Amino acid sequence: MSVQQSLFVLADPEKCSGCRACEVACFAGHRTTKTKTVGTIASPVIPRLYLAKNGGICMPVQCHHCEDAPCKKSCLTGAIERKDGVVVIDERKCIGCRNCAISCPFGAIEVFTLCEANAFAAEKATARIVFKCDLCIGETEPACVKTCPNEALRIVDAQSEIVDKRINAVNAFGALALPAASAAAVTEGGL
Repeated sequence: MSVQQSLFVLADPEKCSGCRACEVACFAGHRTTKTKTVGTIASPVIPRLYLAKNGGICMPVQCHHCEDAPCKKSCLTGAIERKDGVVVIDERKCIGCRNCAISCPFGAIEVFTLCEANAFAAEKATARIVFKCDLCIGETEPACVKTCPNEALRIVDAQSEIVDKRINAVNAFGALALPAASAAAVTEGGL
């Protein structure tokens, strides 16, 4: 996927049914080993987006790849970088401090602590894993967008959206202003 600086996935809560197909597709798309059935997955199912429900509203929440990314600014180790317009996390550099998760205005970053029991000792080893949307970099389209059965997710170019809204505002204003202007012209003409 060719990524520009202002791209991100936007959810339409009017279309989202809460089926979680986006979460499963995200998890499956980021696995290094492919599995044939859910029963063969030994690791936790951790997607890079999170379905949020509040009352009757349901939609996935994911990274907006902010131009001035607060998560990147708050990272103590430089683990968060921008590559080809996408804000990505180098999990090898991450120390699990959670500064990025706290600073994200969308709540799109999750830090998981995984505990593994050591078979040879009474100790438990812990590892922190940080997850956030990476727009399925390297793919033609994010897995969540491809998979959504209701087409509730779409790729948005923020700059194009802003220009479209401005054009729509001018057109809406023009539609309101033209009848009034026509009425004034008729009145002035003495008809």
